This record gives sequence, structure tokens and C-alpha cells, in this order.
Amino acid sequence: MNNESSLTTPPAAEQLYETITPPLDSNPFCWLSGGMLLALNKVRHSIQGYTSPRTFHISELERAVRYDYSVVALWNFFLTKYRGNDYSVKDKTILELGPGADLGVALILLSIGAKKYNSLDINNLVDTVPDELYTELFRILGQQDNIEKTVAELSRQLELTKQNKNDQLNYVCDSTFDIGRFKNDGVDLVLSNAAFEHFDDIQTTFAQLTEIVKPGGTLCAEIDLSTHTRWIRDKDPLNIYRYSPSYYNTLKFCGSPNRVRPQQYADYLDQNGWSNIEIIPYRTLDKNYVEHVTPHLAKCFHSSDNSMEALSVILCATR
Repeated sequence: MNNESSLTTPPAAEQLYETITPPLDSNPFCWLSGGMLLALNKVRHSIQGYTSPRTFHISELERAVRYDYSVVALWNFFLTKYRGNDYSVKDKTILELGPGADLGVALILLSIGAKKYNSLDINNLVDTVPDELYTELFRILGQQDNIEKTVAELSRQLELTKQNKNDQLNYVCDSTFDIGRFKNDGVDLVLSNAAFEHFDDIQTTFAQLTEIVKPGGTLCAEIDLSTHTRWIRDKDPLNIYRYSPSYYNTLKFCGSPNRVRPQQYADYLDQNGWSNIEIIPYRTLDKNYVEHVTPHLAKCFHSSDNSMEALSVILCATR
């Protein structure tokens, strides 16, 4: 890898903010092709289950490590934007919701000073991670000049977790997604990357977070609001919003995008007593595409309150 010393540095703003300009394809074609893909995905999921949250395989070691670093850099960028330049994960007890494919993010956060890292997921994907990925990550960490914990200590924490002897690295897989289990941990910071859009009951999630996060604690969640199905994701990012609730729910499976829009997230947080709520769009759609597509979306998405131009947002709030 090149420029390894810069991997933990937050990216510049111009590297994050992006306007997407999809082709203006035929709306009937997009509706039909998207509906067929939804049906095929439901069949595939019923056979294979949930196998990967990413568009690449975990065996692509360098890519996987870079991805983990990019997630931490994204959080760092928006946390300092939200809480100020002096904000740091150092000495924080963290809860990540939906950690995904590996524990690289956990190890990076511990390496830069997090007191404890907790995580909660429904699907246990980390058992299939090749040891070579962590070998590569530890090699990179060993060359960083800003780590708070040694590679040897991080390796020990990883081994304890693999043996279900969670210490500073506490990985929990729970089919009930019970956030309340962390009520005695004194959580300072809740993080999430492209997971909230998969939660079926956002109101319950925020209610449980309210119970376990310390007063003054912070939420920083990246939410991917676009169509997730490959191929049509690039051609028609708002495809999942074309279908009526009854039709879409017929084709849903565990993990399908919930189609909750930014203002709804903010309203749910407000109802649960959170404050200083900020929604920061950083991937947005070209105006012409939005105008072309919106009349052909389900009626519940026609209102401007839905902010259909937003493809990816950062949701920040204070407990």
C-alpha cells in the first residue's frame, strides 16, 4: 500500500462530497427491471442467506483494509465537523451497530485510543474472515506513528474475541438485536456505517439507544439511502422508491432497505429526546434526474420533505 502513514487522516471535503448524475432512462423500463431484480434478490436471499455487506469479497485483503480505514476516516471527518476539531474517540466507549464483514474497524478504533469497542450485529460474518486480513492490517498499524495500543495488545484483544472472551473488543451477534444489553457499559459514542437503512424498526432502535447512551453522548451514522441492488444502483439509484408500500413489502426480506428518509430519522430521534440533530448529505443526485424520476415514484415519496436528492447522509445527534 502507498501513503500508509496517511490512512488514519480524515479525507479532505472534496474527496467526500459528490453529485451523482445517472442516465435518464425510460421510467417504465426502470420500474419493470427493478421489480424483477427485487424478486430475484428475495429468492437468492432465501437460498443463500446474507453473505456480504460489501460489493467485493473479503479475500481482497488490501481493498478490505483500505475500506476499514476509509470508514474510520469518514466518521472522524464528520465527528470533528459536528463536535469540533478537538473531538476524539480517545478514551470513549463505543458501540457500533452493524459492523459488517470484519473487525478491522474495531481494531483501528482501539489503536487510536478508544477505551472499549462494542458492536452488535444480526449476522455473524466475522467467523469467515481469513487470518491474512488481520495480518495485513497489523502490518499497516505497525507503521502508524499515532497508535495508542501496540500491535501485540491489539492482536491479543482479537484472539480473546475469537475465543468469546470479549474484553476491550466486544463483538456480539444477536438475532434479536437487543441494544439494551449494553446498558451497563456507559456508551459515549454510537457509530454505524451503511446499516441503519437495513433496520426494520428505527423507532425502537432509537428508543433503546436513548436508554444506554450516556447523557452528552454522540451518534454518528452514515446512511445509504439509495437502491442497493448492483447494476441498477448506478443506472437508477432511486429505483426502490418506485414501488408502492404493499408491492415493496411483498418482495422484502431481512436486510432489505427500509426506505426511511432523512427527516424521518431526525423526527424519531427528536421524539426520543435527542438534541442538536444534524442531517448532512454528502452524496446527492443531479437535479435533472430527481425531476425526471420523482413523478414516477410511489406517491408517498412525492413530497419535497423526503429530500429525494439525498443518496448518502451522515446523521449526527447528541443524547
